[in-house]
Amino acid sequence: MDKPRGVRNNNPGNLRWGDPWQGLVPEAQRTDKDFCQFVAPAWGIRAIAVTLITYQDKRRARDGSRIDSVREIIDRWAPDFENDTDSYTRAVASAMGIGLDVESVNVHDYATMRTLVRAIIRHENGSAAAFDWHDDTEWYDAVTLDEGLRLAGIVAPRPRALPTPMALIATTGGLAAITESVSQVQPVLDALGRVIHATAGWPQWLRLLGAALVCASLGLAVIGWARQRRAQQAVHP
Repeated sequence: MDKPRGVRNNNPGNLRWGDPWQGLVPEAQRTDKDFCQFVAPAWGIRAIAVTLITYQDKRRARDGSRIDSVREIIDRWAPDFENDTDSYTRAVASAMGIGLDVESVNVHDYATMRTLVRAIIRHENGSAAAFDWHDDTEWYDAVTLDEGLRLAGIVAPRPRALPTPMALIATTGGLAAITESVSQVQPVLDALGRVIHATAGWPQWLRLLGAALVCASLGLAVIGWARQRRAQQAVHP
């Protein structure tokens, strides 16, 4: 079974000729008179994302409001004079997990745009699993999809780096936490020192037992302090 037209054209959004998109095949190599053909899938994915950004930033819904719901987006993307717009809208909203008219769709958000573009590609081209040559339901892997979004200026947020121990200590809060923890366990540490000093003449096994008991107390003290601190933070964020 042949791949869908949009996939064959590297144009999974099935955009028609008209705009001078980046990544179009040279005019002499074009074989589809109606739909754009791109040199690689990422350029076709970029075209979808750029179109959606243009809708939200520069166009208006039928009622004059900002285009920021699934219904408003698909009404513009797939008008009912050539599409089953209602079915398209329901499919995309279901894929995104939101209501048809929830006006909170931000296409500049990476996760939102990624889910929206995937849903459009799926609706335009069907499930890849239905074609004999493909085992997955998605037409494009994550790398290709992210490259297309990157070309449109939509990139995944970088993971937040955890502070190093030295950076934590350097902060007022980190230093205060360390000072507080030391003050909580200091009495137990003092007790451990006294046990070691007082049992200098005891048998080795008895000294080890005493030290173990004090260490267990130290551990319980630290756990108790940590729980108390979490409870305080929950009440006073």
